[in-house]
Amino acid sequence: MRPVRLEVKGFTAFRDPQSVDFGDLDLFAIAGPTGSGKSSILDAMTYALYGYVERVGKQCSRLISQGQPRMAVTLEFAVGDRRFRVTRSTPARGATRILFERWEDGDWRQAGEGADHVREADAMICNAIGLDYDAFTRSVLLPQGRFAEFLVGDAKNRRDILTELLGLELFERLAGAAGELKRSASAEADAGQHLLGTEYAGVSAEVVSLAETAADEAAAREAALAGAEVAVRRIAERWAETARLMRDLSACAEDANDAASIAAMSARSLEAIAVAQAEAQALVKERVKAAAAAGRATNRAEAARAKAEAEWGRVKDLGAMRARAEELTGAREDLQGVEAELKDLRKGRPSLERVAAAAEQLLATRLSNAEAAAAELEEAMAALDEAQHADLVAAVRAGVTPGDTCPVCGAKVESLPKGKRVRSLEKARTLLANEKERAASATQSLEEARRANEAAERELRDADRELERLKAGRVKRRADVAAVETALARAMGGKLPSDPAAVLEDRAVRLEAMDAAARTAAEQAVEAKDSAAAAERERDAPLARLGEERGRLDAIPVAGLIERARALGIGPLPEAPRIPPAKDAVGLGTVAEALAAELATLADALDRRATDLAEGEEALLSEATLAVAELTESVASLAELAELVAERRRLVAADRAKATQDAEGLRRKLENARALTERVADRRARALRFDALSKELRADRIIAFLQLEALQILAAAGSEHLSRLSDGRYRLSYEADEFYVVDTWNGEEQRSARTLSGGETFLASLALALALSEQVRSLSLAEKARLDSLFLDEGFGTLDPGTLETVVEAIEQLGGDGRMVGVVTHVQELAIRLPTRIEVEKSPRGSSLRVVR
Repeated sequence: MRPVRLEVKGFTAFRDPQSVDFGDLDLFAIAGPTGSGKSSILDAMTYALYGYVERVGKQCSRLISQGQPRMAVTLEFAVGDRRFRVTRSTPARGATRILFERWEDGDWRQAGEGADHVREADAMICNAIGLDYDAFTRSVLLPQGRFAEFLVGDAKNRRDILTELLGLELFERLAGAAGELKRSASAEADAGQHLLGTEYAGVSAEVVSLAETAADEAAAREAALAGAEVAVRRIAERWAETARLMRDLSACAEDANDAASIAAMSARSLEAIAVAQAEAQALVKERVKAAAAAGRATNRAEAARAKAEAEWGRVKDLGAMRARAEELTGAREDLQGVEAELKDLRKGRPSLERVAAAAEQLLATRLSNAEAAAAELEEAMAALDEAQHADLVAAVRAGVTPGDTCPVCGAKVESLPKGKRVRSLEKARTLLANEKERAASATQSLEEARRANEAAERELRDADRELERLKAGRVKRRADVAAVETALARAMGGKLPSDPAAVLEDRAVRLEAMDAAARTAAEQAVEAKDSAAAAERERDAPLARLGEERGRLDAIPVAGLIERARALGIGPLPEAPRIPPAKDAVGLGTVAEALAAELATLADALDRRATDLAEGEEALLSEATLAVAELTESVASLAELAELVAERRRLVAADRAKATQDAEGLRRKLENARALTERVADRRARALRFDALSKELRADRIIAFLQLEALQILAAAGSEHLSRLSDGRYRLSYEADEFYVVDTWNGEEQRSARTLSGGETFLASLALALALSEQVRSLSLAEKARLDSLFLDEGFGTLDPGTLETVVEAIEQLGGDGRMVGVVTHVQELAIRLPTRIEVEKSPRGSSLRVVR
């Protein structure tokens, strides 16, 4: 797994959207001051991939930037040649959302059904990467606090991580498959054994021989019955000619009886037809008479309606005239209204004239008052100017004595004028204020009088215009009333009644009644005519039935029956009667009765002859009974005997076929039982082989062996790194599910890695992490264990300069091997040694990211 691009927003210190493009990065540092959010970059990756962050677990909403409603992280990453993108967001309150996509055909597409649901998407991501969270944070991304867990953590967890990293679950699947094959083989063997004990139980060569003997005996019985069946058939053939003659006699007798029944039925029907003909003729006369009376009533009603329409007009015309009459009523009412308005207007006009004259007089008075006030205002203003001048003179005079130089013209002052400066000025100002107030009041009164005068003149003009409009309207309405009255008078015979609408309404009602009466009479006439026609059809119905009965008598094959009886040896025979025409029902009925009697006599003669012939069957039956001997029981007729022998032969044939089939089936079962016995033995052996294989593949054997081998290889590779990092002092070893450190400076002393100091633990953990990243490809059974990236987030600040230099060289060597290596550090000496830095910069708004090369 190799990150390609990371985008974050609202995540811990990154309030605003930030992004990092890892596409061309191989070896780089993630640097910045403490608390700037360096580790949050790795946390964002585990959040996007697994929805989990080491320091908060699944409570990821606690990482939302302060004041932000939600956080969102998008991580694009590559696994081999495949590219994926996951976007995960969590609100302050509510459910987390996710979308997992893959790059296909130049575009991002949803990675599968359920890739937008958290549970399904998490499983898809783990399957794509090939690592769960624990394996990922011990082999790809080593966060703070978990750096040393692979070295000193739980042994079982360490082995589980190796199983997933190295694909050792393959052996678990192989063990499961072997167990499944063993169970399948055992089930097949048990099923075969069950069949041998149930379906094939009792099958042997002796049983097959007995079945073949029974089949031979059944074949002999079948042959004897076949010979008896031939003998009886021959005797039955001799009887068949006589039986055929008997059947012909019986059939002819039956046909004669049927013909006699038809003739008797026709005789009864012809009697009923004669009665119906008489009744139908009487009904026709009655209904024809009623139809004539209804026609006369219809003519009278239509004549009355035509006379009324000729005098008054049609109902439609009366409706139009009634509308004109109603229009006349409305026109008269409109005329009355106009005349009333005209009268009221003429009555009120003098009052409007008086109001206008008074307003005009008031306007003249107030205009005079306003002019007087304006003149007095001008006088007050002149007086104020004079007072102000006097006041100025007094001001200049103050302090000047005769003989002084004049402050205005510079001449010598001979004498001083007298004046009252302040008192005269105040009086002028008061007078001017009063006059201004009087002038404003007079102007306002003048304006009010002018508006009142204009309103009065406007009302008078409006009244005159309305008067002219009403006069014109009265002339038009009088003309309308006269026109409607003339038209109505002309339509109503020259004289207009006082209430033409009521007269027209009465005429319309009467005319509608006449029209309804005419329609009713016409309908009744049609009904009477239809009834007469129906009676005529009913009169014709007996004639049709008479023809049918005539045809039925003609259809009786009298001549054919007489000829068939003559051929069968019956005589003497009557001649076929002549059927009269289909007009006289009584005469035709007499012929039908006579024909029925003759045909019944013929049927009796045929039945007697058939009975005489049947007595010869007993002799032939005795001969046939001797032919079958003891093969079957006695019966009453040759036909029954022949059928009984044939049935017995069929039953014996079925028994023979079943016995033959049973024998054949037993032979096949015997062969199948032998083959099944061999297959059961083969399945038992197969089950034993796969049982042994599944036991060899159990986790406590081969998987445990491979885990131990991998851990020892990692310890050896880690020793090389640790020796270089510690200047040759320490090596690593693995014994009894635990890592040990060998101290070469202290006599090859070996002690548990759990006893190391903080700095020593860091070096040993780093050495093991570097070894795991290097060796996992060669140790793994599956392609998914390719570790294309490694992120280290641990305390480089605890290293002395020399050790730090050694660590940097080891990391540089690892980064040059085609994998991405990122180091989270605040140690400036380490950050500047690496070719690229991702700088995390703090600000009051939040942290930001930039790539420095």
